[in-house]
Amino acid sequence: MTLKFVFSRPYDNPRTQWLIRLYREVCAMSGFGFEYIDVPPKRATAMVLSGQADGELGRTFAYQDFFPPLVRLSEPNNVVNFCVYGAGPQARFAGLGTLRQLKLRCESRRGIHELEAVLETHVDADNWSLVDDLGQGLRKLQMHRTDLYFDVQEAVEDHLTFRHCNGLPETPAIRQLGTVASTTGHCYLNRTHATHAPKLAAALTKLKQDGTSARLLQQCLREYQQRCLHAASRL
Repeated sequence: MTLKFVFSRPYDNPRTQWLIRLYREVCAMSGFGFEYIDVPPKRATAMVLSGQADGELGRTFAYQDFFPPLVRLSEPNNVVNFCVYGAGPQARFAGLGTLRQLKLRCESRRGIHELEAVLETHVDADNWSLVDDLGQGLRKLQMHRTDLYFDVQEAVEDHLTFRHCNGLPETPAIRQLGTVASTTGHCYLNRTHATHAPKLAAALTKLKQDGTSARLLQQCLREYQQRCLHAASRL
C-alpha cells in the first residue's frame, strides 16, 4: 500500500523537503510506499478529509480540535513556537493583555488558527488583520504599516536566514519580541488509516532518537541555501 501525503507549505520549502524525506523513511520502515502530492495549502486538509490524500505531513497538536475526523500521530515531528515580531529598535511587546489598551496594529498569517484566535481575543477587530504570505507580513512590519506580526518561529527564522532568496530588506531589523504559545507539530491521517497510526508513530520515534530526523532537516536547509545562492549569482 502507498500512502499519499500533502502539506501546507510550498514544495520547494526546506521544511517541506525535510518532512517528505522523513516520512518516506517512516513509511518504508512501516511497510508502506510514500507519495507526495503538491497542492495549494488551502486544499491540503480538505483532500485528507475527503480521502483524496491519506495524510497531511504537519499541523499543530490542536489542529484536531478544528478537524475532529483527522487522526493525529502520537509522536510529534517537532516543537512549534508561536512568536511575535517587531521591526526597528523601538518595537516592544509587553504581553497580550496590553494589545487592546495600546491599540497596536497586529497581523498574522491566514490559516494559523491558533494565532487568529489569539488576535480575536486580545485585539479590537479594526486593529488586527491577516495576510496570505509571510514575506508580505514582514515587509508590512518593516514599512510600519503594522506594529506587531505573529507567526510560527521556524517559518520566520527560515525567511530571515534566506532573505537573499526572497528579497526581504535588511533594515529596519526584524526582532523576535516574545513567545505567545508553544505546542508540537504532528502528522495527521485520514480516519480510515487510524490503525496504521501506532506503527507510523513508532517509526518516527526511532528516526528521531537515532538522529535521522535532525540530519535530514540540516541537509534540506543546506541544499535550500545552496539553491538560493546559485539563483542569486545568476541575477
